[in-house]
Amino acid sequence: MLKPTTDRLDYGKLLSPPEGYTLGAAVGASYSLDLDALVGACMALGLSADVDSALISSPVYMLETLRRAGDRIALFCQAGQIHMPSNATALYILLEKVVYQIQVKKQGYPPQHPSFHPKFWVLKFDSIKGKDACYRIIVLSRNLTFDRSWDVAMMLEGCKRKNAESRSKPLADMLQFLRGFITGSDDSAKKKNDMLRKLIAEIEYVEFSPDSRDFTDFEFLPVGVPKTAGGKYEMSDTPLFSPASSFHELFIMSPFLSDSVIKEFNQRNKNITNPECLLITRKESLSRLSPEQCSKFSIYTMKDIVVDGETAISEDELIPGKQDIHAKLYMWRRNSSSELYLGSLNATHSALNGNIEFMIRLVSSNKRLNMKKLKEDIFCGECDGADNPFILTKLPEQTENGEDTHNLLEQQIKQLCRMSLKASVEESGDMFRIIVRVDSFSSATGIDISPLLVDRYVPVAPEVAFDGLTYLELSEFFCVTAQKDGIKVRRVIMIPTENIPRESREHAVVNSIIKDSASFYQYISFMLGDDYTKSALEYSDISNSGFFSGRNGIAMPAIYERMLRTAAKSKEKFLELDYVLQMVSFESADLKEFRSLYETFRKAVGLRG
Repeated sequence: MLKPTTDRLDYGKLLSPPEGYTLGAAVGASYSLDLDALVGACMALGLSADVDSALISSPVYMLETLRRAGDRIALFCQAGQIHMPSNATALYILLEKVVYQIQVKKQGYPPQHPSFHPKFWVLKFDSIKGKDACYRIIVLSRNLTFDRSWDVAMMLEGCKRKNAESRSKPLADMLQFLRGFITGSDDSAKKKNDMLRKLIAEIEYVEFSPDSRDFTDFEFLPVGVPKTAGGKYEMSDTPLFSPASSFHELFIMSPFLSDSVIKEFNQRNKNITNPECLLITRKESLSRLSPEQCSKFSIYTMKDIVVDGETAISEDELIPGKQDIHAKLYMWRRNSSSELYLGSLNATHSALNGNIEFMIRLVSSNKRLNMKKLKEDIFCGECDGADNPFILTKLPEQTENGEDTHNLLEQQIKQLCRMSLKASVEESGDMFRIIVRVDSFSSATGIDISPLLVDRYVPVAPEVAFDGLTYLELSEFFCVTAQKDGIKVRRVIMIPTENIPRESREHAVVNSIIKDSASFYQYISFMLGDDYTKSALEYSDISNSGFFSGRNGIAMPAIYERMLRTAAKSKEKFLELDYVLQMVSFESADLKEFRSLYETFRKAVGLRG
């Protein structure tokens, strides 16, 4: 179940629709986000294609991927935690319809800003052959980034039933909470609101199953989210974190720790002699603990040879390939009852007191789940065996644990995101101007800002203007940079921007990719295919075979055949050709021929207008 050497999951396959199904709706959550990783996720969700396939390197296929993703996928992340893409292009403009950044309001006393920290996907897949829809929930400890750290995930699938399913209610409450962050009155916001509204109404009737003999029951735990019936979902309501709940065995895997959380576990069992407690964490987190706070725990960290293992084989990379644990995993056993918890929640004070998290609680028995079995899996055998990726570790000497420069710069960017940020676009002749306004500006911010697709950084001020911009440089994505003592932190933030000429901008994006007859026919051949990777390969093979039309080397007969097949089998998909025909600006004899042919096809299959 949890053997690092054999029980591996492929993120792309977790997201891909089952055979015979296509994506209907997808809602994801991640604390941090890499836009390049999001493109890969869109490809897996919409095209059932591998993230590392040849499709991701083609602008034509990327255009279709992101166009399809726009109305069907919503990804929520923490404000100020979007990483800079490696090579931002105008295509990333289309991700504005997908990404929603969240800034949770201050809570508690003294008031603090909690983090939006859940990691999950809720997916609906529609049947191509008219069968019932399939629903999937993926609970993760992994952010949507390219981090190499070790994580954990679990997937459950289910179908709608006639009666409401009580175990799915927390999931519906989580989606309702996220829906509150979709603001605006434009067409995209209305479509996403409608998508979530329908998904929420359906998910309450979905019966999910763990599909494992090891678990007899489960519970979704959207920590920090309001309940429909009142109150909030809290981890303190579970046996794991209830102060009154004792245990015989306790397993914690958490990369980050708070001394108060570990101390509470260490002191809890006053009526049980010698409980077995095991903690796996990162070496740098051990400085937060003192011996008396964790005296009952055996503590393990990842071996240096594992942490540095990928660095040794990737010396040519600019960024070292280090890895460590990032999984959040808890096992609690009392007598014959066992429970496993996994998801986003670290063993920290902030995770338990304000953060928005998402966990799943899995109920089992001592026979199926216990410390012995868990250690054998995770340690790949014996604790002191050569295959164990972890090593028993002593606490280091106590040192001052002040925030380093990198963390301080991160905090500066988070503080900027908490200010009132707005932007607007003005026409200036044939060009455009973006004005960014910071209403609650603090002169101590010390951050530079630039539109994502314009490398023109200026210091943040109450009002900043960027002149001479084209359609392809207008975006709600902005890059911000904080730096000190030679250390630089760069993040992407989204700023609500008024008066963007969205339709003309999308027209410009499409025409920056589809510039001629060859790219036009490549695009429509791809969008009419059933298997997108296969379609791409077929087009490449046909184009290289010499089976062309007379004018521009276009594989016309094969495309006509695909149009006939699609018009007969899938009228809705066939009508998507309207989109590209309305968007492209270039003219050619090939395109005029195709427009005429398309109208003939429409009439032949009974499509009017």
